[in-house]
Amino acid sequence: MAILVRVPPEILEHLVSTAIQKQGRIYRGELAKLIGASKESLDGKTSLYLISLMKLCGLAEADMAKVLKKSKIVNQRGAVTRDISGGEELKGVIDDALEGFQTLISESFKPARGETLSPQEVMMKRKVAGENRTTID
Repeated sequence: MAILVRVPPEILEHLVSTAIQKQGRIYRGELAKLIGASKESLDGKTSLYLISLMKLCGLAEADMAKVLKKSKIVNQRGAVTRDISGGEELKGVIDDALEGFQTLISESFKPARGETLSPQEVMMKRKVAGENRTTID
């Protein structure tokens, strides 16, 4: 599940300018691509995905917990749903986002329906399956 976060404009601007400087004066559009966000998100016009905010905090070398405590979780339509408090709730929000991101990655590696395996992939599967078999004498 994607978690959207609304960051206060002054904090967001500080994060963006710091990240741009630390990355060697790149353009905002390049920074947006780097963190998986839109330019509008970096301008504060739309919300950021939590995973993008985590990447932005990493590039800006900012304390993510402090940023999240001042931010708000929003729904898909942009309405504020709740504040993020510290402690266990903050840990839970981050864990949920990471779990969703991990699920998204694992789903992207699954073959699509009707997609066939190459001969090399078939041979590798057979080889691995053969290595996993144990015989009892």
